Amino acid sequence: MTTLAQRTHDPRGRLRDTLVSRVDIAHKVAAVTSLDRKGLDAWVAEALAETVEHACRNSPFYAGSVPADVARAAVQGRPDAFEALPFTKREHLSAAYPLGMLAVPRREVIRFDESSGTGNGRPIAAFFTMADWLENNLTVAGLLSAVLDERDVAAIAVPYELAGVGQDLDRAIEILGCTIVPLGAASPSCTPDRMVDALRRSGATTLVCSGTRALFLGEIARRRGIDPRRDLAVSKILMAGEGASPAKKRRLADQWGAVAYSMFGMTETNTLAMFCRERESHLVETRTFFEVVDPESGRRLPDGSVGELAVTTLASRAMPLLRYRTGDVCRIEAAPCRCGSPLRRLQHRGRIGDRIPVGDRWTSQLEIEDIVLSAMTTGPYYFAFDIDGDVLEIALPPSSADEATRAAIAAGARDRLGASTRFGPLDTDRFETTLRTSAKPTMRNFSAYGGGGAAGEG
Repeated sequence: MTTLAQRTHDPRGRLRDTLVSRVDIAHKVAAVTSLDRKGLDAWVAEALAETVEHACRNSPFYAGSVPADVARAAVQGRPDAFEALPFTKREHLSAAYPLGMLAVPRREVIRFDESSGTGNGRPIAAFFTMADWLENNLTVAGLLSAVLDERDVAAIAVPYELAGVGQDLDRAIEILGCTIVPLGAASPSCTPDRMVDALRRSGATTLVCSGTRALFLGEIARRRGIDPRRDLAVSKILMAGEGASPAKKRRLADQWGAVAYSMFGMTETNTLAMFCRERESHLVETRTFFEVVDPESGRRLPDGSVGELAVTTLASRAMPLLRYRTGDVCRIEAAPCRCGSPLRRLQHRGRIGDRIPVGDRWTSQLEIEDIVLSAMTTGPYYFAFDIDGDVLEIALPPSSADEATRAAIAAGARDRLGASTRFGPLDTDRFETTLRTSAKPTMRNFSAYGGGGAAGEG
């Protein structure tokens, strides 16, 4: 009989065992992702109980924070027992940094990721076993296959450092047989100008980045005499790292001649929602259990309601999360999609932390983006904004400072926000410096509320 100690001195045997285990993981993913809605619901119920039991037994955080009787009732599937579990919040992950959420022996961890994200800036850690990581890669690859295949060349311009999004998408797209162009984000050795050159030289058909970065790269190309629609082969833009308004997707289509698709995920959870060929965002329910809850009371809301998204991992052994409040305002739609997927759909409405008071109303960065970009007809497609009471202050680049554009923005702000508007010039150089040096340029660069400064004058 071969002992563990003997296997330790047999590197070829260990490699063989690793490869066999990876095949087993692939078979598991294939089985779960092929379930119909009824089969998926049954699988989720079983996986949910297993997750609660594992977390409360092996995670120091949950072992100390979830009463034993509450955990036991949830594992047994008693009515309403799951909703009695306390919520997990970002501050819990920050306080547990770096190892307090780990639920497996340290030797089983193959990835350590870290993010300061969109919260209070304090870092949080994320851990993955080999099975956690590979299951997510394979699941994402299967979902991406709706629009990508081996003929595609994918340029990935998202962070590779610490945050897992770049590595995850890189591996998932590679599994599909695509060619990868690893641009990364904000590296001195790969400037926006060099990114544009790489897109042209490689014949990239797909650009993976935030929507804001895609608008910026399109502007860089235009200034260099490169027409993205005519001179580049990009036909698909896969947006990661920020939400996107309908207007932003239209502007990307105008600028690039490409179809824009939205993805949604977090470092601590991996991928949460992925697009289909109909450009609908589907929840990855084969890896995560989703709830929409009232932001104030925490009460679970039915499908179709708008509230805060809370998630429970179903396939994360290293770092299980129970009822993790994401801070994202969402709506879940259960009606079937035309693509035929059994997975429910997600409508992302921005983040609770991004809510902005305008007079006696609340709005969001996404709504302001939709109002302004809907009115803009000429690049560069960026602007800056701030709020002064019930006045929306907008700084526009010279190309969009015409009367017609201002009038359209003013009408949108009045009709949708009940706000008046005040306009000023955009400090374009300062604004573009921020975009060039940001690892993840998003709408937060456009607003004083995001900490990036309004970058405008007047």
